[in-house]
This record gives sequence, C-alpha cells and structure tokens, in this order.
Amino acid sequence: MIYINSDQVHSLLTVEETIRLSEAAYLIQSSDSLVQPLRNIVNGESNGIMGTMPVFIKEGKYKGFGVKSVSVKFNRENHSKPSHMGAILVYDEPEESSFSIVDAGAVTEVRTAAATAVATDILADPKASKLAIIGTGVQARAHLKSIASVRPIKSVWVWGRSKSKVIDFMEWAKNTMNIDVSPKETPSLAVQNAEIICTTTSSNEAILQNSDLPEGVHVNAIGASALGFRELDEKIYKDSLLFTDCNKAVLAASSSVNDAVKKGYLVSPNIGTEIGSLISKKWVRPKKVTTVFKSVGLAVQDVVIARYLIRKYLKILSS
Repeated sequence: MIYINSDQVHSLLTVEETIRLSEAAYLIQSSDSLVQPLRNIVNGESNGIMGTMPVFIKEGKYKGFGVKSVSVKFNRENHSKPSHMGAILVYDEPEESSFSIVDAGAVTEVRTAAATAVATDILADPKASKLAIIGTGVQARAHLKSIASVRPIKSVWVWGRSKSKVIDFMEWAKNTMNIDVSPKETPSLAVQNAEIICTTTSSNEAILQNSDLPEGVHVNAIGASALGFRELDEKIYKDSLLFTDCNKAVLAASSSVNDAVKKGYLVSPNIGTEIGSLISKKWVRPKKVTTVFKSVGLAVQDVVIARYLIRKYLKILSS
C-alpha cells in the first residue's frame, strides 16, 4: 500500500500539472465514461459535515474505482488545523488487487482551484487582469495561484471577515507570489472593478448581490458546496450565464441555485452548461455578459489526481 501525505501532494504537483489533470477529469465527466453517484453528506454537528464521494472510471489510463471520504469543519476554533481532513482510496493501484491512500485535504485544495482555472480559462475575458477574492483561507490562496497561471493578473483585491487573516493573506501573496493585494472593507467594494471574482467562503448568507457585480464580469463561486450555505444571491443567476462542473451535483448541493430554480431564474435539470462540454470547443464570450461558474466538487477530479500522484511518486522512487 502506498500512502501520500499532504506535504507530498504539494511537493509532487505543480499548478500547471493540476490544471491539466483537472481538464482530463472534465473530459471524462463530459464523455460519460464513468459511474459517479451523488456525494453522500452526513450532518453530524452544527459546524461540520462528512462527505463520501465514490466513482468508477470506465476506460482510459485512469480507469478504476476510487472514493474520497472527507470531514469538513466550519467555524473551527483551531485555525492551524485544516478544515478538510480525510483520505482518497484508489483501488488497483499501484497494481491489481492492491490499493493506495492519498491525503484528501491537500488534493481537495489543489483540485478545486485547478478546476476553477480550467473554467476561467474558457469563460473569462482573455485579457482579464483584475481579480477579486472573497475569503482568505486555503482556497483563497490556491485560487490566486491558479487564476494567475491562466490570466495576466495585475490587480488583486480581497475581502475577509477577519482583519488579521486579511493581513496574513496579503503577506503570503507578497512573499510567495510577489503580488500586492489591496484589502477592502466590504465584498461590494472588493469586486467593484474586478474582471474575475472568486468566492471561497463557507458563508450561509449571500455575500454578493446582483447589483454588486460589474458589467461583463466572470464569477467563480466555489465556497458554498453543501445545502445550507450560499455566497451568491439567487438573483445573480437571473441575469447571467451559468456554467457548472456538473448540473446534477450542483442541484444537489447548492442552496442559491435551488432558490433560483424555485423563483424561475433557472430551469431544472439543465440549469447551465457543464464546463467539460466546452473544453474541446472554441467558446466565444459574449460582450457585456456576466458568466458564473458554480462548482461543488467531483470525485472524478479527486481520483484522477490521486492516481496520477501515486504513479509519479513510484516513478521518482524507482529513478
């Protein structure tokens, strides 16, 4: 059995590799070459959930069974501990009738941002250079890295509830990426000049309203990935084009999208365009149109990356 821990996940993967793997997973998703049940959620307490995400990839180099089991802590007291803890089990890897384990928290961190980068590269203005990030945690950092790899980011604004965490994020961005980040007092002020917005919080109330969004902006809404949480007001979906990682998964896990369906802003079940269907196409962005990418995370993304990690780890060991 192979075990790859969090530090190894980060040392083995580059941002560019992770984006390429995420794109491969989207292609598998869009080709329907998989069996991927909806994520099972257990609500054990008021500030945490446990999710189980199985998948079977039917063909290709990532063929096989895999499952992620992860607990997610909200409003945790000790912020030195990760919010996502768990494991990805990959079966018949590195050989038949064996299995390997990869740290789920680290893979979730990098694959979520990489999946957003794939969507941003397709949907955002190719010249977009102004980024707003709502939130200051692990996903905020991962998204700054990933978005900066697909767009020429020159200006970054951030909003977060904790001033100390905002400062930490700004210092990290400067020290790690040599990017100057400007803090803003409200989410509305943070996004007012943005061309790309990433919402990365676990808020249970809408942080952004339709009136907050600049004309023609692209929004990545990735933080609220379970029912009961929301980052965008449902009216945003009325006046924008919606793209998803998976329509079925988003309907099962997004409160704001379900509210938009109830009010007639979106039509179920085909609420939006699944991003995997656009990877091999040339999509032309309409002028002055708001686009929203809503993702809740897919097991195929986790398992493709985990299987790749195991193989790369063994290749390094044998060299």
